[in-house]
Amino acid sequence: MQAFWQWIRRDDHLPRHAKMLGAVSFALGLACAVMPKTGVLRLEPVAVVCGTLCLWAGLSALGYGVFVLLAMDLILSPAFWHSLTHLAAPGSLADSAGAYFDLVGVTAMSVALLRQALVRRREQREATPEEDANAEPH
Repeated sequence: MQAFWQWIRRDDHLPRHAKMLGAVSFALGLACAVMPKTGVLRLEPVAVVCGTLCLWAGLSALGYGVFVLLAMDLILSPAFWHSLTHLAAPGSLADSAGAYFDLVGVTAMSVALLRQALVRRREQREATPEEDANAEPH
């Protein structure tokens, strides 16, 4: 546990709140995996919001893991599919809304991952010096 707090406190280019959001999102994703019938509909929306904010803040390494974990939670959860296809109990509008929110949230996380990849590619291009085509060898 001490290594986790040292990682949070370490001064680097990532903000501390992004690290905390990523850790919370990962923990909630694990909890959803343990309880697939209720966790996906109750905890996954919070995990999706925390994971998306973590990705937009720039923490992509943990974001990839959270994205895969949450997407697999949704794919393997029977409660998600029942709520998405309206096979849930009558009057469960909140469950259906939560399922659609999870679906949109995981899609937003994939957009954030794509954004991270494009930003990283642009930064790498700017960091590498371009060679002049007209330069003569010495």
